[in-house]
Amino acid sequence: MFLKSVFSLTFLANLKSCNKTTLALFLILNFQFMPNLCYSTPIKHEGHGGPVMGLAISTEKNLLVSTSFDYSVLVWELDEVREIKQLMGHEAAVNVANFSNSGELLATAGDDAKIFLWNFQEKAHLPSVKLILDAHTAKVVDIDFSSDDQYLASASWDHSIKIWDVETGKLVKAIYGHDGPVNSVQFSEDGQYLYSAGYDGTIRYWRLSDGDEVRTLVDNGWGVNVLVVDEAENLLLYGTIDGLMTIRSLDMQKVLIRIREEGAPVSALNYYPNDKKAVFGNMKGRIIFVDMAKMRVQKDFLAVDGPVWDAVYNSKNEAVIIGGLDDNLIEWRLKSFHSNYFLPKSNNRRFQETDALSNGALQFARKCSICHTLDSSEIGRRAGPPLLGVFGRKAGSIADYPYSDALLKSTIIWTEETISWLFEAGPEIVTPGTKMPIQKIKRNQDRLDLINFLKDATQTN
Repeated sequence: MFLKSVFSLTFLANLKSCNKTTLALFLILNFQFMPNLCYSTPIKHEGHGGPVMGLAISTEKNLLVSTSFDYSVLVWELDEVREIKQLMGHEAAVNVANFSNSGELLATAGDDAKIFLWNFQEKAHLPSVKLILDAHTAKVVDIDFSSDDQYLASASWDHSIKIWDVETGKLVKAIYGHDGPVNSVQFSEDGQYLYSAGYDGTIRYWRLSDGDEVRTLVDNGWGVNVLVVDEAENLLLYGTIDGLMTIRSLDMQKVLIRIREEGAPVSALNYYPNDKKAVFGNMKGRIIFVDMAKMRVQKDFLAVDGPVWDAVYNSKNEAVIIGGLDDNLIEWRLKSFHSNYFLPKSNNRRFQETDALSNGALQFARKCSICHTLDSSEIGRRAGPPLLGVFGRKAGSIADYPYSDALLKSTIIWTEETISWLFEAGPEIVTPGTKMPIQKIKRNQDRLDLINFLKDATQTN
């Protein structure tokens, strides 16, 4: 690659003395090799059976963790991004993961409003559940350990921040004050205060001893989705619903970086003080990679087709690893391409396909395929069970699939009539208490086309 580049540049330096044959040869070489200079192909790591929602890294233990819409948590070896273990237990999409500062605990949280604490102390690659924290009443979207790992803070769409004792799992304190969902939370370095950001557009500073707000740091007007504070460096980083990515001094005296992309809510932010790096991601797939030492944007590129749900930096490989709508993790090696590289867009996901599909297949792609397969090859890799042989089968009857208690107790037999009823009335009526998200198909013809497609596609012989 390097020799090819030098060869082309050597021709370029001597263009003035080139004859037509030499010039033609240069142009051929240029068109052949230049795409390799400007474009890069990301590395895809397969494992999940649904969109990847959250990512966490423990460089000390050489571990990467990913969470997914498929209700699972995957543990990977960080160096090679090789899957080690699948962790199951959550009963809905898992939104976020965070290692303790010691690396001995992993916290995960999701749409089931539960927080799982996984013990990595004894066997790093075979973690066990230490505690399940269950006091929120809506999805949990952010978690943070205190610097001494004694406490865990959680931010929820039930409008609360909760503080937990990590050793006992006891709820220590509940803090209310945000007018709406709380999206992000972080302990102060001394563990005596708390920073939080919410849908109400504010970033607030709380005193933990009494749960009172000390002051409002930011009142943005639009919601604040992500937040990071570095007290030692006097830094506040945050991203908003209206597409604003900001780095400013924590004392509010100076704005250091301010980037806005209209119509692209900021959905990811992680900061690495030891490496002097920060990475932002937004809902249009854009990554802003910041060199914090020079306080400048080092890379600005379109990394995925669709939202960036989370993005982490692996300093060992100088790579950004991204979770989004795809089932796989996307790894971009930062030295493999120039800044301002933009990935061509294409709707090639199984639930976005539109070309050459019948209406029934289209309904399946849009309503079912994100959770279900048509064969039995991915039990435990999707949020829902495989549909092979579904007609005439009792609900909750596939061996080895982790059904909810509600579906295990159900007496429903899946037929044309019951499947049609499921999509007409909705799972909250037909299968109340189950994990199935609300999916309805209003038009009778669409439901009929879906059922006819499923009858053909799920036959066992």
